[in-house]
Amino acid sequence: MNLEFADLLAHFVQLLPTVYVVDDVMTELLENSVDALGVSGGSISLVSGGELRCITSIADSAADIERCQEGLQSGPGRTAYEKGERIAVTDIRQRHDLWPEFAENARRLNIAATASVPMSINGETIGVVSLYAHEPRPWSADDIVFTYLVANMATGYCVNASKRHQLQQIRSQLQESLKVRIILEQAKGITADARRTGIDEAYALIQAHAQLCNASVSAVARAIVDVGLRV
Repeated sequence: MNLEFADLLAHFVQLLPTVYVVDDVMTELLENSVDALGVSGGSISLVSGGELRCITSIADSAADIERCQEGLQSGPGRTAYEKGERIAVTDIRQRHDLWPEFAENARRLNIAATASVPMSINGETIGVVSLYAHEPRPWSADDIVFTYLVANMATGYCVNASKRHQLQQIRSQLQESLKVRIILEQAKGITADARRTGIDEAYALIQAHAQLCNASVSAVARAIVDVGLRV
């Protein structure tokens, strides 16, 4: 692998711990990969409901062939997803035996060579990176290795974004739990003062009112604090 490829991958590794928009960074990754390999176009597709859905593509012909593959759910990308292995074809127009409709559309769009590599994590394929060339191309070992690295980078971005989203959800839930706890403590204090009773007894009164009204304890507590409900 040459220095250009190494520099490209180093750049995208540095982006991983930063805040990014998945679609934007995927498009940039794909665009740079297409340029580095000198191919005509490419696409990144993710699995949704058992089907491949293209999330970004470079070149109109790549976008068109991906729409075709989405509609058919048949083609080298789909096969790469189903088998969990790379599918590299020197001239797709000669492979009517494997994907007749896809091959015919490739001929119409002037696409010859295709290479599709699965995006996998822990044995599960979550998407596919595909590259296209207008001329027949015997994909070299370096081409395939580089495409696998791109697929791994794309997988890393997806997984990292998912984990960051999960972490944000956990933080939001913890913050909401803290707010509810504060309101409940305030409601217990208000009820204890109004009833001239202890905190535990006040909480029991709030619970009893919640059960009577078929409401949550937090909803009753909020009503006590915000609108002056007394129990």
